Amino acid sequence: MSIDLKIQQECIRRGINRLCHFTPSRKLSHIIAGQTGILATSHLEKSERQVFDAIDLQRYDGYKSHVCCSIEYPNVWYFSCARASEQIFKDWVVLLIKPDYLWKEDTLYCHRNASANFGRYIKDGFEGFQLLYQDIVYGAGNRKFKRSSTHLTACPTDNQAEVLVPDCIPLSDIIGIVTRDDNQARNEICRLKLQKLKIMFNFYVAPVFYHKYEMSSAISNGVRPEENLFSDGDHNGK
Repeated sequence: MSIDLKIQQECIRRGINRLCHFTPSRKLSHIIAGQTGILATSHLEKSERQVFDAIDLQRYDGYKSHVCCSIEYPNVWYFSCARASEQIFKDWVVLLIKPDYLWKEDTLYCHRNASANFGRYIKDGFEGFQLLYQDIVYGAGNRKFKRSSTHLTACPTDNQAEVLVPDCIPLSDIIGIVTRDDNQARNEICRLKLQKLKIMFNFYVAPVFYHKYEMSSAISNGVRPEENLFSDGDHNGK
């Protein structure tokens, strides 16, 4: 895999630990059972598309060959909209992914939500990556986001900034699953066990991931939200 060393060095300097990708929890078993990980829309087989929503398949950014991710924390504003659109299955999870894709040469970056103006602001290379961390960014509704002096170094200026990873993200590069509370973590593990699927990840509980205002405030004020490793005596991570 070709890598961009400048981006890799900048990620290390900023203390970036991971990418995030959120999905309804009903798709979690499908991702694990298929052994293919997270697939870009263009790579989904017809049978796989049946478990995805229209919101997953429309891809207003125009990059159906890429998987939408965010840096360090989920895009909490779009995450909130996506959850609100789901009327039947209310549970969602956040997948934590190795950060290595950030410095893969064909990864793309957008300093705001990638769907804005049908993908007009999506860039590549080190310059594209740097745009995520500008002191001032204009985002949704032409709102001006000014990076505070306390803003978490690892996090882009706009909470909605996105990273577009080409093709797919294999299971081996998923390093954890985040749920909103202990009860959801317990239910997710139970569902996977009932389907006789191997649980290869640690589960974490982070309620703030599901509260956009709290998350946005924490990032701006340099506070890393609490994330607790889930353990119920039977499942203790990998």
